[in-house]
Amino acid sequence: MIRRGRFARWNEKEYEISSRNKQIYLSTTDSSELQNGFTQMGGPTASLLRAVDVNELDDAYEIVPYAILDGHRFAIEGIDPQTSMVKLVTNNAFTLKKLKVHPYGSDEYMIELPLHSITVEEDRIPILGFENRFV
Repeated sequence: MIRRGRFARWNEKEYEISSRNKQIYLSTTDSSELQNGFTQMGGPTASLLRAVDVNELDDAYEIVPYAILDGHRFAIEGIDPQTSMVKLVTNNAFTLKKLKVHPYGSDEYMIELPLHSITVEEDRIPILGFENRFV
């Protein structure tokens, strides 16, 4: 599974988060969370949301996935769910000498590989004031 986006830890669990009008919302599809103050939004397959104050969170961070190929870092641009092919992108021109990359946008290079053939890593960047907290 490739994770990307904003996440928070609350009550010893990890949730995706969103915000609207300076309000933070935890998001889940786990119906057992209804007992923890989550509210179903939309239809039966919709997400469950719970408003929280940033002070209630144990941690908050943005996850940015990437992969390393032959010593070069590639951003994970996307995955085709039908074929499980992952689009990897870099702006490192030296990859042309080692890998079969193709021009992609302005000064970028792209390669598509099966998900099973790469190792997905994650950068975890603190957000919402957690940048200044010490573990």
